[in-house]
Amino acid sequence: MTEPLVFKGGPHAVVLFHGLSSTPQELQITARGLSRAGYTVILPAIRTYSWTRGDHGRPVWRQWVGDARRIYEQTVSRYESVSIGGLCIGAVLALHVAATSREAPASVICLSTTLHYDGWSLPWYRHFLPLAGWLPFGHRYRFKERWPWGVKDPRMRQWIEQQMAADGASAAGAAELGARHLLEARRLIRATRSQLPQVTSPTLVLHAVEDEVASPRSAEEVIRRVKAGRTRLVLLRDSYHMISLDREKQRVTDEIGGFLALLDPSRKDMESRRPKVVPIGRYGNI
Repeated sequence: MTEPLVFKGGPHAVVLFHGLSSTPQELQITARGLSRAGYTVILPAIRTYSWTRGDHGRPVWRQWVGDARRIYEQTVSRYESVSIGGLCIGAVLALHVAATSREAPASVICLSTTLHYDGWSLPWYRHFLPLAGWLPFGHRYRFKERWPWGVKDPRMRQWIEQQMAADGASAAGAAELGARHLLEARRLIRATRSQLPQVTSPTLVLHAVEDEVASPRSAEEVIRRVKAGRTRLVLLRDSYHMISLDREKQRVTDEIGGFLALLDPSRKDMESRRPKVVPIGRYGNI
């Protein structure tokens, strides 16, 4: 199984969940930056959720949530304060834990949140995914990942393409996704959407305007429906879905650090590093 990663820092821990059938590596650039800024960052691996070579059990979304909540609660017992977040379905997982845990996290960090699979690169036949749960052997069907591999940067895209061909996976995730995993992700999304009003922690949402997997509709829904006293929506214009690896990866790290600093008066130094917000058109904060 994929191994978790821990980047040591200060007494405020940040737990970040990677995307479905991916690995902690897709968030390690962000994690290193936050660690240098003084935060401890934990990138977990979850059985049947994280990528692993071969078949290692049937994926069940409730088990993903149970493991994620256990990791969060163990972190809470070890650190002064804990924020939780993730990328893609990892962000959905973090929102579910934030909504249902006994102790609310210090903040929630949502990167490329996927509440709707409505991005511009997805094939038209994605709408028939639910049939895989009913057809004989439908659960064995696998959806191959496609160009542009979640990134706008051509050099990063080339590297990902080479890794996919050589190893079947890269820092951007697996070369293909099983129907069972996608069906369980849909169930997790459905359960989490109903619980968004139970999220009361300060919430940061970062999303690419040109996200090819999930349009900004998902980000806007999170901001609109959570009941947090402080929220911030940042829409990026030079990235695709994998914002932790793409052209604006440094801004992603700075935005998270700046948001965390706002919640901790002793860390006002990070606030000055946050990029200025410029309102343009429909997407106000970019």
